[in-house]
Amino acid sequence: MKKVRKAVSRGDKSLAEKREALAPQYTLEHLVRERYPRFGDALGDLDDALSLVHLFATLPAEGPVDAERTERCRRLGLEWQYYVARSHCLSKVFVSVKGVYFQAEVQGQPITWIVPHSFTQVGGGGEGGREER
Repeated sequence: MKKVRKAVSRGDKSLAEKREALAPQYTLEHLVRERYPRFGDALGDLDDALSLVHLFATLPAEGPVDAERTERCRRLGLEWQYYVARSHCLSKVFVSVKGVYFQAEVQGQPITWIVPHSFTQVGGGGEGGREER
């Protein structure tokens, strides 16, 4: 990238494009395979990811969270819920103040995630949602 920036600063766009095309392409596949050598290992870390996906699906599309990301998270959460429903692997459900906790057993691994309640996330009002008069 240093050579590309240097070529651009000199005004040599063709050389910059050529060097950009020759740049090595990095993949993260080896890191994923190193961390999760078996599918069961990946299932063990799915809890936090599913909770975050469901959380992002409920966030409003403003600031660093754009509408595309929110929509992708919503769709991914729905696809996961569809998989759980079709495979009949849901084992426990618990409703709390934070949201609805689900637990499913996928290939012998218990996976627990939380789906936040679907309140509006946009702020307003006063303390505790009460309006002052």
